[in-house]
Amino acid sequence: MTKIKLILVTCFLLFLGGTRIASVQAQGVTAVTELWLDISLGPPLIDWFNEVADADDIARVENVANLELLRQITVGRKLVVFRSVAEAESMIPSIADQIDIVGYNLEQNSASPTDEQADPVVSALRMRELADAYGLALAFGPDHFFALNEGVDIAPFVDIFVLQVQRVQTEPDTVRDFVLPLVPQLRQANPNLEISVQVRTEGDVVAIVDLVDSIKGSLEGVSILTSPETVPVAKALVEELQTRQFSPQSLTASATATAVANLTATNTANNAAESNLPATGPDQERPFSWSLIILVALVAGALAGGIVALAISGRR
Repeated sequence: MTKIKLILVTCFLLFLGGTRIASVQAQGVTAVTELWLDISLGPPLIDWFNEVADADDIARVENVANLELLRQITVGRKLVVFRSVAEAESMIPSIADQIDIVGYNLEQNSASPTDEQADPVVSALRMRELADAYGLALAFGPDHFFALNEGVDIAPFVDIFVLQVQRVQTEPDTVRDFVLPLVPQLRQANPNLEISVQVRTEGDVVAIVDLVDSIKGSLEGVSILTSPETVPVAKALVEELQTRQFSPQSLTASATATAVANLTATNTANNAAESNLPATGPDQERPFSWSLIILVALVAGALAGGIVALAISGRR
């Protein structure tokens, strides 16, 4: 009877391991290289952007006065940011054929009109109507306050939602505490929403990409704030984002730890059950002690094999 139980438990646990791998694959765990890039442009970055950008990457200018820069872009999508709905309504009719995305940046400061701050949802709806009238996508980039307090209500009206984390990009835990709980709420409000995090070209590019890597499953893109003084950093950051390979080590470790915990719990439960049976011999005391090691090895191996297979795919 004990051997039959062992066989059944082994098959069941290996099935669960296979199901877990299939689930991970079905969810499309992505590499950082699969995220599109949204890059604010200055004159030194024009030729470089045309060389390194993909078709779904975004060339962005922060002010309509810099629209001339977008006219020199030959690849990707083009975005102009507005801080006022009224300004967008006055300008879009004359520039709509030169852009693909209209951006709306709403923040708690003097750059955003007070009436728009007072009713962000209505302001976003006006931008949605404007974008639809000219066949444009709408990107919304609120500050932290508006993202948390109005983001879910505004999400249904926008196509791209930019989460600003640049002020705390050196604090990974703070970023994750902001992004990870909010993203599911935004997606529930708008299942078609594309979400990016906005970082700036300051600090250690490897550390920045490590941060992005840790939350990539919640994102479609990365938005990058640049400056004339940080052009080399911008180029290094994009190179790191475009070449960072998917590494299964952390996922493998997590999956293996979970498998070990589950197997240990199962073994403990079975031992407890066996202890209530009449003893039939000296080997009855530890009926599953040797099987745990075999099961851990089999399940961990299956998980590792499935996860490593994910590393083969990649956009670049």
